[in-house]
Amino acid sequence: MTKFIKPYGLTLPPIAKVFKWKIGSLFQKKRAWVEDDDFKLTVHPLTASDLEREDDFIVWLGHATFYIQLDGVKILTDPVFGGVPLTQRLAKCPIDGATLNPDIILISHGHYDHLDIKSLQILEIYKKQTKVVMPLNLSSYLKKSINGTELDWYERCEHLGMTIEAVPASHWHRRGVLDFNKALWCSFVIKSKNKTLFFAGDTAMDGHFEEIAQKVGSIDIALMPIGAYEPREIMKDNHMNPEEALKATEILGVKQMIPYHYATFKLTTEPIGEPHSWMQRLAKTTDVDVSILDIGEVKTLDDSMH
Repeated sequence: MTKFIKPYGLTLPPIAKVFKWKIGSLFQKKRAWVEDDDFKLTVHPLTASDLEREDDFIVWLGHATFYIQLDGVKILTDPVFGGVPLTQRLAKCPIDGATLNPDIILISHGHYDHLDIKSLQILEIYKKQTKVVMPLNLSSYLKKSINGTELDWYERCEHLGMTIEAVPASHWHRRGVLDFNKALWCSFVIKSKNKTLFFAGDTAMDGHFEEIAQKVGSIDIALMPIGAYEPREIMKDNHMNPEEALKATEILGVKQMIPYHYATFKLTTEPIGEPHSWMQRLAKTTDVDVSILDIGEVKTLDDSMH
């Protein structure tokens, strides 16, 4: 089976670093908690009828799950409606996943908090033959009857007038003991007639943002992960902190940013509310329009972004 060794991302599993972190954490004093460590994301409950709209919009459903409508086409990213193995969900999904009927599902990589088999079953992807777009070899974890398209970096596909392009991310793959980097990982560029969105999936800060800016061209909105960044010596190779996510947005030349990948699950050691308060502070220092969404908040994507 292929092993993906790419210019961006881990080429060896971080076993030694993780072991050192876990053992060291037994003897370390806890990081001084910030005042908002009991932070909870605001969740606005939604029904399917709330999403029956004519306009272009985006809704954050928690973690890396966005429900996006462009030109009437419904797109769902990295659907995870419940918990993930060994990690309880802190912010409830605002809608019953079974009531969603996406036209396209994007899966950025195979980690359990992004590729959730149970959520895909709730969406009845096999029965409905929903179009699922993912990086190379990821369909090997799904049933053969899937209506799937696998993309290498800078490959694209078209469906219902949308162009979906896989672009590099600095990350890695693993779901089991022996499958390290047996599937690829990616970010996505989503193009409708009038708008271009960037969905980063999971990524560290790396040189791929300059490369994407050169190859892809103008992007209207960047959806950027800002959490799971401590301890830094391990997580800098996996995830961005808010400062890096904003810098990446600026490198891409994007004027609007929506942060995600924080406070839905407690995955790493930074205080749960820190990414949110850090992003709020950074938003006041930049020309980028940073939209910090509540879960279940519907953000209209108007044409003034051009």
